[in-house]
Amino acid sequence: MYSDTDKADEYFSSRLNSDTWFEADNSDKIAALTMAENIINRLPFIGSKLCCSQTEPFPRSYKGQVINIPDDIKKGIYEEALYLLINSQNLDTTVPDGVQSMSLGSASVSFKDYSGVGISKNSSNYISGWLKQGFDIEPEKYREGY
Repeated sequence: MYSDTDKADEYFSSRLNSDTWFEADNSDKIAALTMAENIINRLPFIGSKLCCSQTEPFPRSYKGQVINIPDDIKKGIYEEALYLLINSQNLDTTVPDGVQSMSLGSASVSFKDYSGVGISKNSSNYISGWLKQGFDIEPEKYREGY
């Protein structure tokens, strides 16, 4: 796990509108961080894992350099955890990823805003620069185990 509640507390101490984080008990914070990290770890990050048996996405190799977990990814995890805590009553795990709304006749329901990458907008703002875009084909990409 890349994050812990102490580091998240430090991050949220200088962020506006983070009352929900500090009102949550420690077990909810841990659950939110774990869930947020699981969501973010499934994203298509640039580069490739250093080893094919590596379970976490970082560290990664990209253009000949080793990338350890960037601060932007950690901040994205914290933002996603806060989003999960704020919206914990409204999360519907039966809705497929990427679905924003459904309609049946004249009735419709809207789901959370996925910002195009399956995560909250604030999290996406931090993480988007670390995600693959389009068709970036390089020989090192073939080492990834899909």
